[in-house]
Amino acid sequence: MSFRKGEQILQTLRERILSGRWSTGTRLPTYDELTQEFQVARPTISRLLQSLREEGLITFRASPGAFVAERFPHHNRYYWATSEQPGSREWTSFLATFLDLIEHGTSGVPGEVVPLVGVDGRSNNPAYRLVCDVMKTGAAAGLLLVNSATVYQLPVLEAEGPPRVAICAALPHASLVSLAFDELIERACARLLEKGQRIAVVSPHTETLLAAEKCLLAKGLPKNRMRVLHVAPVGCERLTELLFDRPDRPDTVFVADDNLIEPLLLGLKRARVTVPSDVSVLAHCNWPRPIGLREGIEHIGFDVREIFSAAKACLDAQHGGEPSPVRVVPARFLSELTHGLDEHATREIA
Repeated sequence: MSFRKGEQILQTLRERILSGRWSTGTRLPTYDELTQEFQVARPTISRLLQSLREEGLITFRASPGAFVAERFPHHNRYYWATSEQPGSREWTSFLATFLDLIEHGTSGVPGEVVPLVGVDGRSNNPAYRLVCDVMKTGAAAGLLLVNSATVYQLPVLEAEGPPRVAICAALPHASLVSLAFDELIERACARLLEKGQRIAVVSPHTETLLAAEKCLLAKGLPKNRMRVLHVAPVGCERLTELLFDRPDRPDTVFVADDNLIEPLLLGLKRARVTVPSDVSVLAHCNWPRPIGLREGIEHIGFDVREIFSAAKACLDAQHGGEPSPVRVVPARFLSELTHGLDEHATREIA
C-alpha cells in the first residue's frame, strides 16, 4: 500500500470523528469491517488506529474494539507560531517573553499552548508540517500567529480553516490583536518631560524614532534639547558611553526597544553613570519581563499575558460566528498591571 493511500484513509477516519459522524463514545467498526471497506491489510488498519489514538481521537478499552474519545485534546489545544528561531538575529525579547510564559504554563490561556518556532514554509520543516496538518484536520482550538514577512507568505494560511489570530499585524482569514503603539509613545513622552529637560530617544526602528520626535516637539520640547538616535543592539554600548561623555549629556533617556537595555546599561557603567541618580531611564518592556528593573529603570509596555487573553477572546469570538474580531492591548506602567510579576516571568539583567 502506498503512503499516500494510508494518509487518505487516515484523513477519512479523522474527518468522520471530527465531523461528528462518529460521535463521542461511539465504537468504531471492527478491524475486519475497516479492512474490507478500505481494501487494505489488517496491520495497516492497526497502524492507522494507533495514529488516531496518539492524536487523542480514539481510545482502546477493556472491551474489544476502538472507541471515539469522550473529549478531544485539541478542543483545548492552541498553537503559537513564529517564523523566528531562538538564538537567531531576528529573535527578540518580545518573542522570548511569549515562549517563557508558555514553557512555564503562565500564559493564562486555559488548556494547552504548543509553541512552534522556525515555521518557514518548507515542506521538510517539522513546525510547518504541523501547521499544515492543523489547517487540514482542524485539530486545534486555534492558532496564534506572530506576524512577520515569512508568516504572511505561508501558503497554507491563504485558505480558510480553523480559527486563527494574528498578533500585531493583519493576516488573511484571521482575527487581530493590535498593540496600542501610538498610546505608548504618547504616554512615554509625557513621562519623559516630567523627568527631565534634555532627552535622548534610542531605538532600532525609524518609525518609532520619528513618532517620538514628533510627539516631544508637539509637547513643546525644543529640538536642541532632544537627541533621536537610530541604534541596534550591536553598537549601543559604545554609543551610550560616547553620549554620556559630553557636557550636554541627556538627563533622561527613552529606550524604545527592550533589546537595547542590556547594552545601554553596560554603556552607562563604562561612562560611570548611575540610574536613577545621574540619569532617568524609561524603557519599553514586554510585561512581565521588565529588563533592568533592579537597576532603577522605569518601564512602559504591553503585558504579554494580556495579549494571550485578547487572542483567546478573538478565537472565542470566531467560534461564536464573529468573522474578523479585533482586540487592542493598551500600554501600561508597572503600577497599572492587572497581573503581578512572578518568579518565572521576571527576568532582570544584571
